[in-house]
Amino acid sequence: MLSKWGVEKANVDNLPVYLESTIAASSLYRRLGFVALDGLSMVLPGNGPDGGQNIYEEVGMLKTPEDSDMDRWDSSLNISSLMLDYDAGIKPQHVIQAVYDRIEAYKSIQPSVWIHLQPLGEVMRAANELYTKWPDANNRPPLWGVPFSVKDSINIANIPTTTGCPALAFTPNVSAPVYQHCIDAGALFIGKTNMEQLATGMTGCRSAYGTLHSTFSKSHIVGGSSSGSAVSVSEGLVSFSLGSDTAGSIRVPALFNGLVGFKPTKGTVSARGVSPACLHHDCVSFLTTNIADAERVWDVCRGFDEGDFFAKLPSQIRIPPQTQKQSQQQLRFRFGVPPASALEICSPTYRKMFAQIIASIEKHGGELVEIDWTPFQAANELLYNSSFVLERMTIFPEGWFEANKQLLHPVTREVFESVVDRTKTTSAVDVFRDLHKQVEYVRKVRGILTLEEEVEKGVDEITVLVVPTTPWHPTIREVEGDPVAINGRLGAFAHFGNVLDLVGVAVPS
Repeated sequence: MLSKWGVEKANVDNLPVYLESTIAASSLYRRLGFVALDGLSMVLPGNGPDGGQNIYEEVGMLKTPEDSDMDRWDSSLNISSLMLDYDAGIKPQHVIQAVYDRIEAYKSIQPSVWIHLQPLGEVMRAANELYTKWPDANNRPPLWGVPFSVKDSINIANIPTTTGCPALAFTPNVSAPVYQHCIDAGALFIGKTNMEQLATGMTGCRSAYGTLHSTFSKSHIVGGSSSGSAVSVSEGLVSFSLGSDTAGSIRVPALFNGLVGFKPTKGTVSARGVSPACLHHDCVSFLTTNIADAERVWDVCRGFDEGDFFAKLPSQIRIPPQTQKQSQQQLRFRFGVPPASALEICSPTYRKMFAQIIASIEKHGGELVEIDWTPFQAANELLYNSSFVLERMTIFPEGWFEANKQLLHPVTREVFESVVDRTKTTSAVDVFRDLHKQVEYVRKVRGILTLEEEVEKGVDEITVLVVPTTPWHPTIREVEGDPVAINGRLGAFAHFGNVLDLVGVAVPS
């Protein structure tokens, strides 16, 4: 009654009304026209209803006179669209309120998307601070007010990193540079997402926090290991997600949820502060709804990090000069595809769709050329069917696996037990032989996939490889029946990407 009287009085006097509300009561005030602007959260003694921390939250809310507009938002989280909304007068607080409404509603469909969800009050406070940090609307950074999620293998200071494995969870003191780059560019952190335990696979069916499904089908797998990241972007809960890709962990869930999955070459984005799967091959990668958003996030995050020992030196990265002459150059597009024998692993539906895509590329000017598939196939086998797989054991503290393996997901445990078995028959000589094979394959592929400048006057030429992201889309039940073999088949066209240090982009058809 008092609140209603205050609102009516403010309307008569044409005055704004500000109040502080608990999260539970905030929905009542929103019905009265209040909009959340900022907030606070604090940890109280005891445990919360879910057994975790007991967090108390408040939000500061404002109601302006009724003739004001732009106090509601429920639109696309594509970054370019979001920026247009901000230019039109929508505030980041409006977007964050809508995001949390969507998250709450989606819990009834898939409750295990998030391993950590940032308190609403904290995100509202960060949204409010955007105006203090960047008061000039004409000089905002590229991710100003953009909500994003983070795969729970990436460190964020004072928030546990679980890598999908509670037994190995820890709380870092320092955030990963890739996360900090996004925050420094104005992005708003929403939460850490569910993932395949210890990033061991590409199905999304090995997590202590629950199995997710594709956003297209409740019976089909979501893909992994960046499973929760994919759902959070596909369902419009965030604009983009930070993840990682060792064998296809960004590209596969991108396919199964209708997203763009962008994996740059190793060392162009810092992997410091990211829990490794196979340190030599891990790449920080991105999930977005379109190519332009992926490029925008990559531009924010890329750069040399001396603290990442696998980082490429600037001199190792080829960046064509952005000159007027170059902008006038014609780019001739050539592409190769796997041979028919390699495509036999695909389902009939996927083979048909791939043939349609190839025809479409040719129709739009691409020139199909024959390539040597041998080094790609050989590199694919090298990732998990050689001594390279032993690197997976380096993620455990000394002696941890034998003493604690019963704490792992049953399939995760099976995977690592097979790695332990391989150590009994693999020598240091085998490791060096496999390293020699890798550099041989890399050299061969660099002669196949090329970017040539001035192949003729005014013409540059690029040659790329186009492959199906996966051979088919298995159901959750199929994976439960044969988890390791199906996981291996899913990587038929993905595993070689990091062994050969290639850029990989999964694009919805």
